[in-house]
Amino acid sequence: MTPIAPVLHALPSTGLRFAEAVLPGHPDKLSDQVADALVDLALHVDDRAIVQVEVAVHDHRCHVNGRISTAGTPLDRALVEATVRGVYERAGFGVPFPGVGDGLDYQCPHPSKVEVDLTCVIDVADVDEQAVRELCDDQAIHVGYAIGTPETDWLPMEQHLALTLRDALLHRTVEDRTLGAGPDGKLLIALRAVPGIRARFVRWVPVWVVSSVQHIVAASVVKLERALRELYTQVLVAESARMPDLLAPPPADFVVRVNESGPFVVGGPINDNGQTGRKLVMDFYGPHVGIGGGALSGKDPWRLDRAGALRARQVAVAMVETGFVSEARVTLAWGPRDERPSGVVVEADGRVLPADVLGRWLSKFDLSLAATHRDLGLARVNWENTARAGAFRGRLASPVMATSEVSSRA
Repeated sequence: MTPIAPVLHALPSTGLRFAEAVLPGHPDKLSDQVADALVDLALHVDDRAIVQVEVAVHDHRCHVNGRISTAGTPLDRALVEATVRGVYERAGFGVPFPGVGDGLDYQCPHPSKVEVDLTCVIDVADVDEQAVRELCDDQAIHVGYAIGTPETDWLPMEQHLALTLRDALLHRTVEDRTLGAGPDGKLLIALRAVPGIRARFVRWVPVWVVSSVQHIVAASVVKLERALRELYTQVLVAESARMPDLLAPPPADFVVRVNESGPFVVGGPINDNGQTGRKLVMDFYGPHVGIGGGALSGKDPWRLDRAGALRARQVAVAMVETGFVSEARVTLAWGPRDERPSGVVVEADGRVLPADVLGRWLSKFDLSLAATHRDLGLARVNWENTARAGAFRGRLASPVMATSEVSSRA
């Protein structure tokens, strides 16, 4: 096959790219994790469970509405409430900070104090409705994207770095805890484009990172700021050493700005309300790639917003893995009762593929909902972890979860 000539369409006129990421204790991401923990719980009972839930958190209250329907018997409401509180604890709420003051001065809800409002329907699934899960129940659009850089998990550089810095921040605060920081926090990174070393790809230089991280009253703000500046710089230096032709090390004028609004003591849903689906751009590919469909979290994997988005991503990654394409974008459009998408558009390096070429690229994929669910093993994905870590890191979906893991977590 003849390689498709690249089109240099990926570079914005300013030469700058931005992306952000948040810690698990951010109220919006906390809502996503609660919603997806309930998806996990339902799928543990019934792999064709019908789940469509929305979560809102504020202060010490967690509101869950929508529907959870499982075959045979409904979920136990007490187990649902326990699952919700377990998410708060796994996100870092109510966990002490040993050696930082008394370690207990956190201004965020303790899991045991969370009031769970279950206004959602929790019932037995209708047999006839479950029998047609292979058919689309609504209209939908999904965009899958990949760039031919496995070093970044086939994600745009700025998105990869935002998630990588977030992971380091998660370890340094929520998991380490010696700084007395977390569990709420966020960061934003800016990159500048420079002439590339690797053919067909742009090289990037870190310009600045802005970060706001919650901390307890007894924490040393000076120590926290210094630690995060060192952390972000070290991560970027390591990443540039790992892929020098794609990323330059931080220059002398690289800046890290930490908690510039002042002390960040009150955090999580006490500081701000949160809802599922508010971090869509962060959940997908960052602000320069259109996302197509709706929110991912709170929906069982038979829902197209989830299954279609993952299949489109899989096709895009497969295209760039061949080396013939440096950037791929796959768009799937569905109508009610569709078994497979009614419309498919594939762009390779900015050019829409004609029908005959499109057929060759798609020949290895069955785009039907049933095949997507089966091929990607969507009934066995740890969706709570996906909400926390990112849905599109790697070739397919997130790591598969052992069958006993959900019950043990709850």
